Amino acid sequence: MARDIYIPAAFRCFQGFVVRDLKEFRKEQLMEIHLEHSEGHQPHCHRCGSRLGAYHGRHSMRLKHVRMMSWEVRICFYRNKHHCAECKKIRSERIDFLCPISPHLTKELSWWVNRLTEMSAVNQVSRLESIDKKTCYEVDKHILRNLLQGYKIPSIEALAVDEVYARSKVQLKPGENKDDLFFTVIIDARTRRVIWVTQSRRKEALDEFFELIGPAACQKIFVVATDQHEAYSQSVKQYCPGAKVIWDRFHLVQKFNEALNLDRDDELRRLVEAKKISKDYLLRRHKYKFLTKAENRSPSAQKHIEKISKMNHKIAQMEIIKEHFHQLFECPTYLEAKPMFDDCVRWAFESKARCLLQWLKSIGR
Repeated sequence: MARDIYIPAAFRCFQGFVVRDLKEFRKEQLMEIHLEHSEGHQPHCHRCGSRLGAYHGRHSMRLKHVRMMSWEVRICFYRNKHHCAECKKIRSERIDFLCPISPHLTKELSWWVNRLTEMSAVNQVSRLESIDKKTCYEVDKHILRNLLQGYKIPSIEALAVDEVYARSKVQLKPGENKDDLFFTVIIDARTRRVIWVTQSRRKEALDEFFELIGPAACQKIFVVATDQHEAYSQSVKQYCPGAKVIWDRFHLVQKFNEALNLDRDDELRRLVEAKKISKDYLLRRHKYKFLTKAENRSPSAQKHIEKISKMNHKIAQMEIIKEHFHQLFECPTYLEAKPMFDDCVRWAFESKARCLLQWLKSIGR
């Protein structure tokens, strides 16, 4: 080297190169690491990997590296070009620390981007690291594909299956329907880790997973938790006949609230017609007070519910059914939960809550 400078160990990791100089630009908070080829370095083709021949020039490279103490770090060097006997063309030499997706990033930075996207969205990582959004996306996808090649689905006995809304309706392609707007996410119910993701929420999406793990692994599965999507239930019955299909609490409560709201809205409209409450009441989003469990309501919300219940006996009955339905999930066994569910069905019939009764009967079959 031209002058004796200290080179940190972290900067002595560029295979085939040695650090020639370090430059600091304090105003820009920028550090440049200048490299030169090490003695005895043998260049290899970046396409076929064979050893290169005669020298045919060079071009400068300036790569973005991982930040250090909030300073940007750039790697500067010359990349040589040689004749490749295998390709029979002039090829640039292979740079081991160069990101295979972008010629402007180091491989270390690409791995750092991949780790950040585990905790945040690609768009946020792009702003944080001052990297183009499209580049972040391509880098992350490339690394995930490489990791997937060595991925092995673990042995599982309990599954949870759910769909995630991935695209809007305007993004529908010819030949697709609403089911293709979703991803099917498969989770190990014991470890609560995602073990597989596939496109669409059709029956074929879950079929693909069961065919992938094979019949022997399917026989070990004894329970599958899912929502009321019929395609998932059909797939489980076909590939895992010995497994029980159970509906998860979140979706059951969600559908229960939707049915209950339909009946409650009808009664509130009757109160409006009877001029017991104003028409503006229906527009004030009071339904969330009714959906909240009694133990979690604020004193003002509870007072509001009691006032409306005194005006309409059916609303009071539906409030009792709602609280009873939530207590059903606290039962440790089926034998204890079944009588409570039957109570909800009977009370819905007695109170003439048509929509709620229809939904309860549909899940009780």
